[in-house]
Amino acid sequence: MNLDRPIIVAGGGIGGLTAALAMHRNGVPVAVYERRTEEDILGAPGSGLTVWSNAATPLGWLGLTKQLLARSQQIHAIHSYDAKGRPRFLLSTNKHIHPGALPSLSIGRFDLADILMSACRDRGIEVNYGVGVTGYQTAPDHVVVATTDQPVVGAALVGADGVRSAVLGQLHGRIPERYIGRTTYRGVAQGAKDLPPGVPQLFRDDASGIGGGVYPIADDRAAWTLSVRAPAGERDEPGQQQARAMELARVMPAAIRDRVARTSDEAIIRTDIWYHEWHQHWGEGLVTLLGDAAHAMPNDLGQGACQAIEDAVVLADALAARDFSTPGQLPAALRDYEQRRFDRVKWVRAQSVQVATAPEPTNVLLRWMMRQLARAYLSLAEKPMWRTMQRVPELTAADTPLAAAAQSREA
Repeated sequence: MNLDRPIIVAGGGIGGLTAALAMHRNGVPVAVYERRTEEDILGAPGSGLTVWSNAATPLGWLGLTKQLLARSQQIHAIHSYDAKGRPRFLLSTNKHIHPGALPSLSIGRFDLADILMSACRDRGIEVNYGVGVTGYQTAPDHVVVATTDQPVVGAALVGADGVRSAVLGQLHGRIPERYIGRTTYRGVAQGAKDLPPGVPQLFRDDASGIGGGVYPIADDRAAWTLSVRAPAGERDEPGQQQARAMELARVMPAAIRDRVARTSDEAIIRTDIWYHEWHQHWGEGLVTLLGDAAHAMPNDLGQGACQAIEDAVVLADALAARDFSTPGQLPAALRDYEQRRFDRVKWVRAQSVQVATAPEPTNVLLRWMMRQLARAYLSLAEKPMWRTMQRVPELTAADTPLAAAAQSREA
């Protein structure tokens, strides 16, 4: 290994902390810089996310299986209905999980953040909260990273700082962003016993274009979401987010309406959905990107965080395969990581964009025809798409702790 300086990770979200844990597991020195404080992260309004098997399994390789299963619900299917409760499609997802893999999970974003933050703390990984990365300067054998506190020196820099990444901005200037035309309202409410366990339910009102979803997470809680067409940047008046969410939920079934009503205004998150134009220049020299900073995608298939987790373990694997006593091996490892991820991320992103940008006809007959076509497509594509989607990352470095953990699960 022979690194005398740490790899600097810009961003302590899901991707950044997973990368730190994976590198630490493989003996790579690492330090994380996150602009938010711990209190900001753990005190933020709640929302849920799906951690599909392709991402839950690598988290298990990092020794987090017990914590994950204790604080989540296992997913075995997805059911989609129209606003009146008539089925649009019913998909079984657990039958497409790969042998030896962990199940797919629904979990609170707070819970996953807490698991990752606690694991970093327990393992002595340096995470500097309240200190953001603002830029960098490269030298032949190190990177000087500018932060909101003071400059730090690292062996390399990984930009895991989100869709509007400072590292991405310096690498490439502004990558074109696309707004999909929808804004979302999300929250977490108490009470999930009336929901089918392990089945995220999706609803759509074709007349208004309003969509919604609800699924159980741990501790008798349910995560909910609403989606509606809206101009980019539109915001509700202070104190009016719940009222607006309730207005949208009027066309949704009680499973969503009741939970929106039980979520306070300050506990609701409104987010416009943006994604990046595809590009394959994630890094140069001693700098690379990870997660949304590299490949922000629509959230319709719940793969944004999952792809960041995949990035993290492949990056750690690529680093562990090199002997850094030889000049040029560190940038070569970063390019290897990028090349190994391009095809996979591009495919997942394409599926997400296809779902997010599907046409929404206003004509009743055309809407009916689109529903029939969607059902036919999903019945034909279900097995190959979901099996490919939930494929776990391949590790190639020999005799590393991460590879050993993966092999023991697959045995």
